[in-house]
Amino acid sequence: MKNYIVLLCVTIMVAGLPFTAGSQVAFPVKTSANGRYLVDQNNKPFPILGRTAWAVISQPVSRYQSFIENTLSHGFNAIEMAVIFHWPDAQFAPHNGRGDIPFMKRLDGSNWNGSLLVYDQPYSQSSDLTTPNEDYWRYVDSFLDHCKSKGILVFLFPAYVGAIGSNDGWMKELVANGGEKAKAYGAWIANRYKNQDNIVWMLLGDRAKYTLEEKEVEAALIEGLKSVPGQRSTHYSAESNEENSADQVDFGDQMTLNGLFTWGGLSVPRLGRHAYSHKPVLPAYLLEEPYDEEGPDGNNYNPHAIQPVRRFHWWGWLTTIGGYVAGNGYIWPFIDPRWKGHLNTAGTLDMQRLNGFIKSIHWWELVPSGLNGMKTLITIGGSMDSSNHYVAAAATKEGTLLIAYIPPDHTGSITVDMTALKDKIKAYWYDPASGTSVAIAGSPFNNKNTHIFTPPGKNSSGQNDWVLMLTASGF
Repeated sequence: MKNYIVLLCVTIMVAGLPFTAGSQVAFPVKTSANGRYLVDQNNKPFPILGRTAWAVISQPVSRYQSFIENTLSHGFNAIEMAVIFHWPDAQFAPHNGRGDIPFMKRLDGSNWNGSLLVYDQPYSQSSDLTTPNEDYWRYVDSFLDHCKSKGILVFLFPAYVGAIGSNDGWMKELVANGGEKAKAYGAWIANRYKNQDNIVWMLLGDRAKYTLEEKEVEAALIEGLKSVPGQRSTHYSAESNEENSADQVDFGDQMTLNGLFTWGGLSVPRLGRHAYSHKPVLPAYLLEEPYDEEGPDGNNYNPHAIQPVRRFHWWGWLTTIGGYVAGNGYIWPFIDPRWKGHLNTAGTLDMQRLNGFIKSIHWWELVPSGLNGMKTLITIGGSMDSSNHYVAAAATKEGTLLIAYIPPDHTGSITVDMTALKDKIKAYWYDPASGTSVAIAGSPFNNKNTHIFTPPGKNSSGQNDWVLMLTASGF
């Protein structure tokens, strides 16, 4: 720590300022010319800086507006949600914030009371997906319009299917309704929102394998979604457990955004690099990882969610370049009043700093180490991409910028191939827990051979993770 103090302290402008909303984003987003990331209609690069909000539709207007404002204040520009919610641990599923249910009838023709299919209930008790309740969907209309007015891109599941063997999704109802009704529901919701230009349609949900019957109804839903001409929002992505969505064996070819999903966390770098390398090229991003306060420090839902969880997001961003989505174990179910007390955790503030960092640089010009013609940037000390010691690094092809994230469990120095950079490179250690930086002694450096960089000890949170930033003069 003494060496950290005596180094010249500087402030790089990555403090995590709130996202500028509304008209500054020209929706709908589209894929960049090189296929690597999203841009808006003015070709302004749009990083996916997402926050999970699975059950947000269960909240009254004043509460969801408060959540969106908090989301913006931390620099996020996207949310992930289920437009109809099934998870039994969430508050009020499947009701919206006004108490409405999404469908009117059961498959047996009687009025549906909002009872969700679980375990061995007969299919006849399922809601009929072709009997929408207009009151529920008008509420959704208002929510999506509010998000658009704030510049929020909504990653929206029309029917999140849930994990295998669970009752947290709509797969049983989809099977009960059958392919014809599943397709009709997909076409209906796509037609309702064909002019809604701040949506990414999300498919599947928490599973990677499907029975023939399940595959048929999911395929029917997707066919319905894509059958409506003239849609403003035309991007598709998915959750597929422990793999990248574009690699899912049955539905991977339906994706236009390649989201990586992992429960364990350590596979984030490996899956991220694989997603970036996908052919054909698709924008890649970290979609699911261990959530903040989901481990021993929180609800103990995921033993892999060890603090600081920021490691997963730095890994995910620097290996995919397209962005990431972050979650909190107490927020996403929106159980009142608990969720409100977890909006501004230390982990959320870490994401605010990361959001600000990304926005402060030409992130879209970065190329991950060893991919797409980029040299291997960390020649010694980088570790394997499935190790908790892995150093994720990316640089611009012009050699003007290099970013490397050294995770908490890494020990020792790293060696950087300086020939990937321009001459006279300024070097800084950026603290991801405080947003402050220190200039590295001896900087600026030339671009000859390699250079050894030794992290300056514990950061402001008592962890060992640091970000190495090498930048050309004037960049």
